[in-house]
Amino acid sequence: MMKNDEKNAEAIKTNVSKPDADIKEIEPKKVRKKRHILLYIAIIGFVFYAVITIINQSVEISKKRIELQNLQQQINVVEIQTQYLEKVQNYTGKELEEYIEKIAKEDMGYIGEGERIFINVAGE
Repeated sequence: MMKNDEKNAEAIKTNVSKPDADIKEIEPKKVRKKRHILLYIAIIGFVFYAVITIINQSVEISKKRIELQNLQQQINVVEIQTQYLEKVQNYTGKELEEYIEKIAKEDMGYIGEGERIFINVAGE
């Protein structure tokens, strides 16, 4: 009878220990699921951050391109002005006199000796 009692005791122990084992196995699965969920959330957050960063960089690049175009236009204007000033700097004699007279008349409003200025009052 002892053997039967021992077998019953072992059966009871195994039955009692099985639910504990099942609980232990279930708990790591829950923890794994939580870890997977946290990992997915982290990945989604990183992707969201990366997309926003890329969009911001694209906006900054387009702004810098526009700024570059404006600066290139300013450089072209300054180069044209420099070429003009170099040309004027080489004027001598009659060319220089004509240039000075042109500037005096157009920019400063002077008139030459014996000249008259007529103003169209009708605006035509």
